[in-house]
Amino acid sequence: MLDPDDLALIEQQLRSEAHRDGIAHFVVGVAVFREGRVLVVRRVADDYHGGMYELPGGGVESGETFAECVERELLEETGLRMRAVVDFLGGFDYATRTKSKVRKYSFVVAAEPGDVALAPGEHDAFAWIDADSLDELPMAPDMRATVSTLFDRV
Repeated sequence: MLDPDDLALIEQQLRSEAHRDGIAHFVVGVAVFREGRVLVVRRVADDYHGGMYELPGGGVESGETFAECVERELLEETGLRMRAVVDFLGGFDYATRTKSKVRKYSFVVAAEPGDVALAPGEHDAFAWIDADSLDELPMAPDMRATVSTLFDRV
């Protein structure tokens, strides 16, 4: 588990590097494991990357820390409550319909037990997947690489 002070130092370094690279928009991805499987959610068909599976997550709001965003997005998108941030996985850059450069950072978290409850309008399905089923789901290449890295680390 990452203690809050270590997490704050990681965030400070990541924000500094992003600023140097001209990136001001951040998104977090949240990896939750249960019984060796990771939770992925499918975007609704009419959304950006519609029909694709991804880690739950979303945009970091103004004044919000990465850890606060991880906790908020996990709850909003899955109904699961975070216990703690366990690990930092790394990041990648991409463009959206409205932003030319966004940096996404992914974190592994320990979550409270409970059932997944998807946010209506954002995601329409979820799956608990293992490394063997990763290639069976539609997923953006950068997201597939991130999830693959998860299994390499576990």
